[in-house]
Amino acid sequence: MMYVSQDVSVGRTLLTVLLATCLTSCSGDPGLHPDDVLRLELGLGDRDQVHRVVIRGGDRERADPLETVITSGSYVEFVTADWLVHEIVFELDSLGIAARTFLERTDQVASPPLISQDSRYVVHFADGPPGRYPFVLEGNGAPGRGVVVVEAGP
Repeated sequence: MMYVSQDVSVGRTLLTVLLATCLTSCSGDPGLHPDDVLRLELGLGDRDQVHRVVIRGGDRERADPLETVITSGSYVEFVTADWLVHEIVFELDSLGIAARTFLERTDQVASPPLISQDSRYVVHFADGPPGRYPFVLEGNGAPGRGVVVVEAGP
């Protein structure tokens, strides 16, 4: 007769926990993975990092969060949370020459009008130079502001 029960189950439980931890930490923050729409429409995968900025209107246009810190190569997805019209415009006069040239060259200076709830504008900072990218939110309310901070990638 062989007695194995507890040690094996504890070992398997520990192995399961270690594998789950590795899968989460080895693939990056699971909250930064693209959703099904971005996977389908843009062909993004688990290696792509997508930072979400929620846009709301009212008396004043608001971005949540106000500051989004990313690494070069990441995506920033602006998503509307209401049925008001919104537009995201990067402030070219406040950008360094490299950042300005990057946004102009990639045609990502401004979004089209986002006119319905859950509308999205995705900016890809592939080869985006490190720095601060301030933007203005325009729409039905008073203009709001926010900033994307691009840090050098690994």
